[in-house]
Amino acid sequence: MPVAPPDALSLVQLAVVTLLAAVIQGTVGFGFTLLAVSFFLLIIQSADAVPLLIVINLAISVSLVGKLWRYVDQALLLRLVLGALLGFPLGLAVFEVADLIQLRVLAAGTILIFVALAVLLRRTDSGGAEREPRFRTSSSVGVGMLAGGLTTALGMPGPALMLYLTTVGSGKDAARAISLTFFAVAFGVSLILQVATGGVTRWVWATAAVLVPIAAIGAVLGHLLARRVSEGVFRGIVLVLIAATGAYVFVDTFVL
Repeated sequence: MPVAPPDALSLVQLAVVTLLAAVIQGTVGFGFTLLAVSFFLLIIQSADAVPLLIVINLAISVSLVGKLWRYVDQALLLRLVLGALLGFPLGLAVFEVADLIQLRVLAAGTILIFVALAVLLRRTDSGGAEREPRFRTSSSVGVGMLAGGLTTALGMPGPALMLYLTTVGSGKDAARAISLTFFAVAFGVSLILQVATGGVTRWVWATAAVLVPIAAIGAVLGHLLARRVSEGVFRGIVLVLIAATGAYVFVDTFVL
């Protein structure tokens, strides 16, 4: 496990990935970890990538919540958060027992599964009209539990959450608002749990101090782009990038 800040080349690589992924997160309300997790694991070669992603995600979410709070469906958010509180310890247990290879396989598998679900959802969507969000308490709590578990295990609650928000009919602004607010809560609690169990090293804090300002800049740029970029086209591009990333990690783990 790293005990010193990364070398110059690794830091530049992490900075580039952080900036690009933060722009996407700011634009569509999720995607930072989807694009960053595999690259962070490949560059860092340590499970320290997970708490580092949690710190950066928390910074991005906090920087954007205030701009989108008026769009938050508070009833839905409450149920998602309640579910996440149940899922946090389960994900943390996975993080504690999994090694680097297992985390990489889990990350890649999770990415590809949600990419497939998202593609299927796009194909079966019969129209582009926005509808009134519909959700059940049981399903929203269950999705919150899954997202909470993915937060502490991989720092990656976005796929499950955004797929659910799209399914229940949340519009673009509402989905971004709920996801980023949920992330602020989820990553905040997850970080506390990671610190309490000794999962956040000095190396993580030192590297986060460099990357968090870069992530904040990317998030603001993405938020500005959200007003001009077609969400449908952009999500299609993101899905291709995510699928390629997940496939590459599988190949790198089992073939190369």
